[in-house]
Amino acid sequence: MDNQSNGTENTVRAAAGVANIARGAAYGGLYGAAAEAVKSFFPEIVKGGVILLFVIILGPLLIFTALPNILFGFDSATTPDIIDFTASARELEAIYQGIDGKNQSIIDKLVDSILPDFMTDNVPDYEDYEVNKTLGNVNNYWLIAIGSVRYKQDLNAMDESAIEKLLFDKLTYSASIKDRILNIAIRDLTPDAYMDKLGFSQEEKDWAALLYSVLADGQTISPDDTDGPGKYNTDYGDIVFSNADTPVVYYNQTDARWGSKLYGRTGTIGWEGCGPTALAIVVASMTDNKVTPYDVAQWSAQNGYRCEGNGSYHSLIPNGGEHYGLTVTKIGKDSKKLVEALESGKLVIAIMSAGHFTTTGHFIVLRGITEEGNVLVADPASVKRSSKEWPLGIITNEAATRAGAGGPF
Repeated sequence: MDNQSNGTENTVRAAAGVANIARGAAYGGLYGAAAEAVKSFFPEIVKGGVILLFVIILGPLLIFTALPNILFGFDSATTPDIIDFTASARELEAIYQGIDGKNQSIIDKLVDSILPDFMTDNVPDYEDYEVNKTLGNVNNYWLIAIGSVRYKQDLNAMDESAIEKLLFDKLTYSASIKDRILNIAIRDLTPDAYMDKLGFSQEEKDWAALLYSVLADGQTISPDDTDGPGKYNTDYGDIVFSNADTPVVYYNQTDARWGSKLYGRTGTIGWEGCGPTALAIVVASMTDNKVTPYDVAQWSAQNGYRCEGNGSYHSLIPNGGEHYGLTVTKIGKDSKKLVEALESGKLVIAIMSAGHFTTTGHFIVLRGITEEGNVLVADPASVKRSSKEWPLGIITNEAATRAGAGGPF
């Protein structure tokens, strides 16, 4: 597969994931016009078959802003409200496309607002000024996610001035005069600090984090993340790892027995099924129920834990574990509790970010710890990685810092 087609597939999967969130929001009563539009027009959408699963967007960054296009079939709809909604989305696309070019003008605006504070009778207290910038905490994915919650996805409110306000409000600064030079240090807030500044409730913070995770942290497995070209053609057979306190039944998500089967409607278990596979490993290892990744993937999709286009919602792990009769403890980022759990023979599902195990996002099983403090794993995408010992620091450093549902462990 060439790079261009691979990029297009990633765009489609992200688009499908965002569309799935909007549909979930409609049924859950969450934010905004997108949810209300889906409530109002979903029967028409289904009847007309206009949900596009293959669309060309200007870039992955713009997928969320193009949500109405994805749902309503671009200009194919005839309902006036849908047409207006789609037109507004296209305007917002254009605004976000030029967002990087607005940063300097926003900084200039902030500087202009600071300078009068260092004047006496309209005369500057300084001879010159310098501006130092430290930016990057709130990237454009976060800006889209936070903005969508702030304006409740009301496309009439999310105009150019609203996006400029988003850019302005994420900045903070300090300023002082030394040797007649006014030194202005501008930085952007962290996502959490920015949402605190905006007065977000915890529910709103969680919703923004979910949107961000869909845009930025897909669970798509690339060939580089697996054992190589044998995927989908390999029957891994009956593998059991027994070099730790708890013997572990191993499954590989790309196994020929299920790797090519659909997970939900828009992807396969081999491509996006690390979540169900990790959960199947734990259930099959700790109970008499020898479920397979296919069994768990079916249950996940039927019960709303499949995030179309991006993998699985993090809540699959605690809720799915309880469904299969396990006692699940959420230990968050607590490395001390993680070590204690592994030392006592418990299995831990870890939600990983880019690093040694994945280039995007990934679920793996931690199955033990050695006397030297190294961690044993069962990686649903790789037998090779599952046969190695891993320094604890790699696991804790590469675990997803924004994991939901009590994760990353």
